[in-house]
Amino acid sequence: MNLYFDLKGLTPKGIERFCTEELRQKPGQGLRVAVWLYRRRVEDFDAMTDLNRPFREELKKGCALSSLAIEKKTIAGDGTEKLLYRLDDGNAIEGVLISGPNRLTLCVSTQVGCASGCGFCLTGSGGLVRNLTTAEIVNQVFAAWKITRGQPISNIVLMGTGEPLSNYDAVRKFAEIATDRHGMGYSPKKVTLSTCGLAPMIEKMAGDMEVSLAVSLNATTDEVRSRLMPINRTYPIARLMQALHYYCDKTGNTVTIEYVLFKGVNDSDDDAHRLMGLLKGLPCMINLLMFNPFQETPFERPDEERVYAFRNILLNHGFVAVVRNSRGKDISAACGQLRAASRPTGPGPAL
Repeated sequence: MNLYFDLKGLTPKGIERFCTEELRQKPGQGLRVAVWLYRRRVEDFDAMTDLNRPFREELKKGCALSSLAIEKKTIAGDGTEKLLYRLDDGNAIEGVLISGPNRLTLCVSTQVGCASGCGFCLTGSGGLVRNLTTAEIVNQVFAAWKITRGQPISNIVLMGTGEPLSNYDAVRKFAEIATDRHGMGYSPKKVTLSTCGLAPMIEKMAGDMEVSLAVSLNATTDEVRSRLMPINRTYPIARLMQALHYYCDKTGNTVTIEYVLFKGVNDSDDDAHRLMGLLKGLPCMINLLMFNPFQETPFERPDEERVYAFRNILLNHGFVAVVRNSRGKDISAACGQLRAASRPTGPGPAL
């Protein structure tokens, strides 16, 4: 047999098909392998003790279990941990572990670099190198599990490097692995995908990918949003809102609207009122984030007083709006700051 599939690139249903069609096993045996791998996190076929020995030998001959190394871990003053992963081709990506009351959130990447070119985002300033495979996304979770000192990862957010909906097939498979009861077993509410607003792909998600959806809006006029986010020239605000209404109507889900505030750009009372007009009738909550500056950016972080005044306008008109505190700013691990270097640099203890 010369198959040699990486099982971490397969969904539980895919592992089941492989085991029944290629390894000639009885139905259900592949799902048992998936549970050993994704729920129990066992990466040694010999340790899957309720599988018979001939089956385990066939798995060893025909399958691979890839892994991903954490080359460096950097710890922020607030306890946030930035992880530098080294890929087999020498490229690097980053992820973040964010602890909170009764929760531990892992931020994972979906691409090496990003083609979206948002003007306020350091993450995408180097352009796109390539998509990640499903196994490379899965292995970020496996690698993080091994350093959490027994604390379970309660939430996964696809908010690291890359635009997830530009790598749709690999991300959809990852989402299935993460939420399948024979996979990692997360509730779809605990797995969040964040997009810059690829309207047709948001519509494609509806009924095809069981995760929570977050959308970066960041402006209330096409003129401002196109300046901040080039994607708006292809999918203007009206087209994006059409896609979000379609998504919410078809799925019954609530969408999270991410709105990064920039001083003097999109933080006025008029912006708050326009935002309410755009979101009227859309089942949503609004996350307000203060811009995280980086070197040579033309944008400024707004004053907290202005941010809370903006929030209060939304609250006073019945919207659910929260000011999110960016974690890990001192190690460039906050929103929009991830950008993996070719070699690990910066402060913090290495693993």
